[in-house]
Amino acid sequence: MAAVRRLLSAQSSVKVAEWGEVQLGSRSRLINHTANTFKYDYKRTGSIQLGRTGVVASDLSRRLRFERDDSAALVKKDAADGDPVARSLLIQTRPHRSVSVNGRLYTTGPLYAPALPKGKTWALRGAIPNGGAFTDQVVNIFEPRTLKKLLSDTYSIKRSGFKDITGRIHENMMLYRGKITFADLYAVSPTFRTLLGQKPDATLAPALVWWWLWTDKNGTPMMVDSSWDTWVKGGTGRPYAGGSARTEYLAWRPRVTIKAPRSSLVAKVAGPANGLPEIDDAGEAIRDRRG
Repeated sequence: MAAVRRLLSAQSSVKVAEWGEVQLGSRSRLINHTANTFKYDYKRTGSIQLGRTGVVASDLSRRLRFERDDSAALVKKDAADGDPVARSLLIQTRPHRSVSVNGRLYTTGPLYAPALPKGKTWALRGAIPNGGAFTDQVVNIFEPRTLKKLLSDTYSIKRSGFKDITGRIHENMMLYRGKITFADLYAVSPTFRTLLGQKPDATLAPALVWWWLWTDKNGTPMMVDSSWDTWVKGGTGRPYAGGSARTEYLAWRPRVTIKAPRSSLVAKVAGPANGLPEIDDAGEAIRDRRG
């Protein structure tokens, strides 16, 4: 807690790498007596900037992948059949970059480019909280109240190490592990409330988020892992969805200001081109109601 408060007070910045996956049971199906799983992987890299109250800005590039052959076949078939979600997800297999400054989110990439006027390259998508840094990662450790709640429910604390995405080995880290229900995380975390959009109902409230936090000897966060799914024992047939995110904090540094795109390159848009849905955060997967 003290280390995170110091980082917030200093308005530090950090390079990040984040990756994980999302599985949508409502889009998986049985074909010729064989289960075909609908799952996509993603990766985001860039920087986030802290302010005194949390993450205030970010500059992140993101790209989806369909690594499973059955998933790739399903999304291509659905897109060919005109399914807007599948079409949106396929377009997001090409790189998109988002910048969030002063509570506004700007995105550049092929999902938005056709909707922009000539000479404009950035879409202003509107207001976004938490510096736009939490779309795939559902656990925001830079909310002091949220972090306090997570640490109070920790069920394991031990020494551990890991190799980061650059190949560096981090030894003698502290590893904290725990789990929290959707209902409890919703109650404490503004980030999770924004992702879900509404209070989880009785079929979703008991669902779980598992989390892992690695810190150095001074308590500085080095990596956060989370995993969630909507399965609930005795549930009422809700379509299954699950996801995971690993966020590595690669290089903490003094405040580096993230700037918005030049106004001359920005145009406000109502959404992606051709009326497609955005489908670019974990909340949309959790809210999935397709049957």
